[in-house]
Amino acid sequence: MWRYKILLLVLFIPLVLYTLWQSLRAFEFRYFLQRFALYYSGPMAGDCIWIHAASVGEVNAVTPLILKIQQENPSVKIILSSNTITSARVAKTNLPEHIQHIYFPLDYTWAMNRSLRHLKPHVLFIVETEFWPNLYLLAHKKNIPFYTINGRISEKTLHAKPWLKQIYAKILPLINYVYARSETDQERFLSLGADAGKIETLGNIKLALSETTDASPIELGRPYVLAASTREDEEQIIVASWKECKHQNHILVIVPRHPNRIKNILSNLNHFDYNIAVRSKKDPVTNKTDIYIADTIGELKSFIAGSEFVLMGGSFVPKGGHNILEVAQLGKAVVFGPDMRNFEDEANLFRQFKAGIQCKKKELSNILETLISGNSKRAALEKHAHILIRQNNNVEKYIKHLTKYFS
Repeated sequence: MWRYKILLLVLFIPLVLYTLWQSLRAFEFRYFLQRFALYYSGPMAGDCIWIHAASVGEVNAVTPLILKIQQENPSVKIILSSNTITSARVAKTNLPEHIQHIYFPLDYTWAMNRSLRHLKPHVLFIVETEFWPNLYLLAHKKNIPFYTINGRISEKTLHAKPWLKQIYAKILPLINYVYARSETDQERFLSLGADAGKIETLGNIKLALSETTDASPIELGRPYVLAASTREDEEQIIVASWKECKHQNHILVIVPRHPNRIKNILSNLNHFDYNIAVRSKKDPVTNKTDIYIADTIGELKSFIAGSEFVLMGGSFVPKGGHNILEVAQLGKAVVFGPDMRNFEDEANLFRQFKAGIQCKKKELSNILETLISGNSKRAALEKHAHILIRQNNNVEKYIKHLTKYFS
């Protein structure tokens, strides 16, 4: 733990400056104050359920569960925390007003102490993989039971440095119970030090359908194929494949994972001699537009809903892939590349149900052409994706297991 404490000390000033910059940039001053547990509006919460979901993906994943908890237990007070400003906006959009959102405090003992004193939770649920040693130690010391739901361990976490693994081995046995999303994740939790008697597999809650699954499709006046959450050097791979295939009147829409890469993306695509429009510049989509880059935040779901089908980024370069479940939830076919190591269970499930296509880079142009010209192939993938989602909706399973902690 001493390395972790020194690391927090060394990072304090950079974290203060970075958090302040993020807060000022977004005009969200609550972000800075709550990340350091300096201010909470309103009276102390008291006797609540505290659910922590790190970012947009986790907030979306846990939203159906929160709505179901409230539906069946209307008197239960729920506090949802997250780490990012974008996820806070998603929570505000998708959850009722009485579900209070706070920004998760940085893992300094004094900040965690202040938050726990203010919230006074009688139970804490951590979504997926959020290891915060000081929070775990304080909650254990204060006899606040805490649980991991939809527990996930990535390859990166599994192969962490030895000093980090020592911390995991110290804090994982403190968790009251781990509800893992897959048997693979359960085995990984055990290998890192979780108690074998306090873990079971309940399935992936991200497969849940909810009232918030729908999104208003973005229409561009022409049909489009979406390359979602693309990473560094991936745009060139996808555009090269796009150039090789017959794409009729379709546009290729690219939504980069990090919109601030726009200058680099445009530079890398310059030699393709395509007519490129950029959303942040308010460029119009015309009959001459070949590629449309949507370098904006918070519109991915609507672009998925408006697309013909989706190429999932992060999988055609060695980045481990991104979550493909939301594509299926929105009724679209998905194509993903060879590197899905961070989402292996999802990829296996999609292959099993024939709900998506995994391909190598050299195969991409042929698959693009097939799906653009073949409505029946797309329809089959969409049908199988719908079956996959319906047969693996795990919210009821989680509700059944978690109900005992609500009172």
